[in-house]
Amino acid sequence: MEVQPVNGVLDLKAGTSVCIQCGEHLRNDQKSDNNLISENLATSSTHPSSAIAKPKVSLVVDDPYADDDEEEESRNTNQLLYVRACTMFRVTPSSHFLHSVADIDVSMDHRPLGDSGIKPIATTLVTNMTVKRLSLAWTGMGVEGLGHVIDLLQANTTIKELNISNNDIGPVGAQRLRDEFVRNSSIIALDITGNGYRDDDARFLADIIQENTVLKELRIGKNSLGEKAADCFGQALGHNSTLKNLDLSWNHIRHRGAITFCQGIQNNSTLETLNLSWNGFGLEGCHELGKALKVNRSITDLDLSANRVNFDCFKLILRGLKRNNSVITLKIGHNPITTDGAMAILQAVCDDRCKSLVYLDMADVSVDGEFLSLLSRVQGRRRLVVRHGTALRHEDLRKGEAPVVLDTDDPLTILFECVKTRNLRLIDLLRNLDKDGSDTLSREELRRGLQEIDIPLSQRSLDILMSRLDINRDGQVDFSELQTRYKEHIRRIARLHRDADVDLKNYKNFDRLEQLREMVRVRLSFSTGLNR
Repeated sequence: MEVQPVNGVLDLKAGTSVCIQCGEHLRNDQKSDNNLISENLATSSTHPSSAIAKPKVSLVVDDPYADDDEEEESRNTNQLLYVRACTMFRVTPSSHFLHSVADIDVSMDHRPLGDSGIKPIATTLVTNMTVKRLSLAWTGMGVEGLGHVIDLLQANTTIKELNISNNDIGPVGAQRLRDEFVRNSSIIALDITGNGYRDDDARFLADIIQENTVLKELRIGKNSLGEKAADCFGQALGHNSTLKNLDLSWNHIRHRGAITFCQGIQNNSTLETLNLSWNGFGLEGCHELGKALKVNRSITDLDLSANRVNFDCFKLILRGLKRNNSVITLKIGHNPITTDGAMAILQAVCDDRCKSLVYLDMADVSVDGEFLSLLSRVQGRRRLVVRHGTALRHEDLRKGEAPVVLDTDDPLTILFECVKTRNLRLIDLLRNLDKDGSDTLSREELRRGLQEIDIPLSQRSLDILMSRLDINRDGQVDFSELQTRYKEHIRRIARLHRDADVDLKNYKNFDRLEQLREMVRVRLSFSTGLNR
């Protein structure tokens, strides 16, 4: 098969051509407008591609290996076209692409192609009828490279899944995507994760959701999309009737945006998988999500991991789940829902609510013996797969067995959480632990006092505790020092909470604090020491 340029244009298929100088895809009515030099690249002895062996085409009748021959012929043709395109655009060919050019899946992920490297690939795939899934993630693609990909999609309708995530497309790219995908009728799965989109770009992405009629999967995670974006997406979802999988993880959807987004879910009847992990729904969003789950009958997989959902927030979601018969998989891990939250949803399942729930992911959420006992009974009656955090065996503590020594870098949180959980004043703490009546606490008194309530600290943690409490370094902790550190502790909690609201990168610090506080509360619930 020979691909001959005519008047400087490579004819690729009916209605589509490629300029040998700029590589742009041209319509047939544009060819005559290009004043290009006439040159036959396929036969030129001075051109680098002339040394490439031309694939031989032969017709074999009733040959059982005819399909294999056709496949090899197609591979050779596409390889030859790619090498010629690289030569025209002065780009070093990718050996990986040469080997996979005739495969169904073509992945160029993590290869530093840049815009110039994308160009010959897009040119080659214009006439390719084999590739169904094309992945160009982490390739350094910019707006120019995106333009080459869009030109490719306008000429090739065989490609069904496109991944251009984690590139440098940005706001201009969002508008280019809108212009293409509001009318694209071939791509059913699009991944544009991590491309630097912000709230101002949301209207372009929302247009894709609202107007595209074939897209079934859309991933827009790891961007900086906040309340304005969530509002746009919520309105668009209310008009969409084809999307089945939407990933908005690792964004900034919270407050008012979370409310309007969940209102959009109420009006959508096709969405099946929804990933909202690592946002910040908070109380307002959870309230509206609970209302949406009461009426939504399409969502089967819901991911709410790491969304600042505490027990009060989770109770609002649970109200909707109890009246929902479609959610099969629920991910609620890395949230401070406490053992009370874990017990509440398991009890709902036990009471024949949440009838459709089969997979429950509560990663990092601690559970106790009562939860494990109820889980065993539920699993004896119906199928339920549960993933949870640390299982605290409180029955062992009741038997007088030595509890596990805690080794932590934050013993102050443990001490002051004891004060809060027992509803004590600082002066009450001092009087409870001060065994010698000196109105001060020694290291040994702190150690014994915490051990009596089944929260023994390691030697290292005790050293940290004393070094932080003993401000004047006299070896004793008095009331004024306790008071100073307690005020600093309250301010620190408020700061961590505020930072988690501003940037999800700070959420892990807040989550670790909440997990530690929950562990203290659970342990104290089975202890009788340190009473007022």
